[in-house]
Amino acid sequence: MDYLDIIFCSIPFRDLDQVYSAPAILKAVAISNGYTCKTKDFGLDLLELCGNNTEQFDRVQNYFANADNVLTTEEQLILDQFYQTVINYFKTNPSKYIGISIFSIFTHKATAELLNLIKDNNINAKIIVGGRGAKVPINITANAILKPKGLEKILEFGNLLKNRKLADYVVIGDGEDAVLDILQGTSIKTNYNSDTFNYPLPDYSDYEFDKYLWNDGQVMFPITGSKGCVRDCDFCDVKFQFGRYKYRSGSNIADEMIYIAETLGFRKFQFTDSLVNGGLKILEEFCTIIADYNDRNPDKIITWNGQYICRPADQMPERLYPLMARAGAHGLTIGAESGSDHVLDVMNKKTDVDALYYELSQFQKHNITCVLLTFVGHWAETHTDFVKHCRMIVNILPYVRSGTISALSLGFPAAMLEGTPAMNHVAEKTIQLSDFNRDFVWFSETNPTNTFKERILRRIILHKLASNLQIPIIDEWNFLNVVNVIVKQHSEEINKFYENCSRNPRSI
Repeated sequence: MDYLDIIFCSIPFRDLDQVYSAPAILKAVAISNGYTCKTKDFGLDLLELCGNNTEQFDRVQNYFANADNVLTTEEQLILDQFYQTVINYFKTNPSKYIGISIFSIFTHKATAELLNLIKDNNINAKIIVGGRGAKVPINITANAILKPKGLEKILEFGNLLKNRKLADYVVIGDGEDAVLDILQGTSIKTNYNSDTFNYPLPDYSDYEFDKYLWNDGQVMFPITGSKGCVRDCDFCDVKFQFGRYKYRSGSNIADEMIYIAETLGFRKFQFTDSLVNGGLKILEEFCTIIADYNDRNPDKIITWNGQYICRPADQMPERLYPLMARAGAHGLTIGAESGSDHVLDVMNKKTDVDALYYELSQFQKHNITCVLLTFVGHWAETHTDFVKHCRMIVNILPYVRSGTISALSLGFPAAMLEGTPAMNHVAEKTIQLSDFNRDFVWFSETNPTNTFKERILRRIILHKLASNLQIPIIDEWNFLNVVNVIVKQHSEEINKFYENCSRNPRSI
């Protein structure tokens, strides 16, 4: 039996209302350099084993997202069948290498279980792991499987797998160059942060597009125009994940979109970028080409959405708004974060609340829709700041009623994430992290009333306010799920942690 050179795969936890472009990009890199390759999204196999029942699929997937989730007998059978399906695929499609995308911390549990099964079934392929979830410490969901000890608890998950001999290579950063180094037998680097996008058009030939759970049947096709961010917000780990900001030319992005539209028939695109307007010159070049295409093809227009930073009004040329509208911009995601200028300043957002209102007025004028992202409990957020945040929610109501804002995400209470500038306060000992949940349970010496309970209370109040104003809210399930798990597992520890912090404040 002939061996493939490499298989790139995605595994649960998976949101099947979108496709991941990374395997297609990496396949194109491998194929163009003379290697044989396949891609596989195992999330679709799990959905099929659930009888395409999305509620059952969500319940089984909840097993990967929660440490203490208990499956029913039927769900456990589905999970067992799923893993056997994955193993059978690797047996019938033998390869020299298997590349597994650890997309987030919620992929840790499935990764750990699957790699143990690969080892137990004597599948001889070398294992490559990469993705954002490979760069952070092990998530609590996978603790019972790998049972980390001592320093393993803070070791990057990818390196933990390598130390346990469950993975052979760990790719941190951009995978395009790393994959070629591995296939060519070259020593790989500690971190890959290429300055350019030197890869061919993605190869989607293995993708089963008809099996995805497209929202309302609307396919949102992924495209990447940049990596990293031009900002350095203190709560965000994008620079830690991707290094310095790098981008494609506007014409290069437009060419790929038009190619996919003309060959695959998909005309609704979703940028995977951390921001689509990091470079205004590139944005204008891209929009000019797509606007011209749309003008010439009024019955086959291209539309797109993505994450979008709110700039001060004097930094955003007014001519770009009608151009973006002609180019098909809609449903942009804006990180509004807070309604307090003080908090925005401490976050290093380099903008203010008035800039958001100006942005919304321009979007309304040119029929560009958006979703706003917010969160409460930043380490510098006082009660007064929170009240200002609530006032912002009231002030955006006209834009909700006009349809300019289609939905609002209230987010998770502020987390302290590895690799973020905010972690400097931990090093300076002005913020203490709990041992049992370092992300969400923390204490600020400079803002001691902003406890975990207070952050949850503010989040509940915000939900009540938005609900009373009849503002559509998204991602509530994720918030409730995470909070319930934390409280259920650590209620006594949370109380003791804050009692201890209050009794024994560190000197500042």
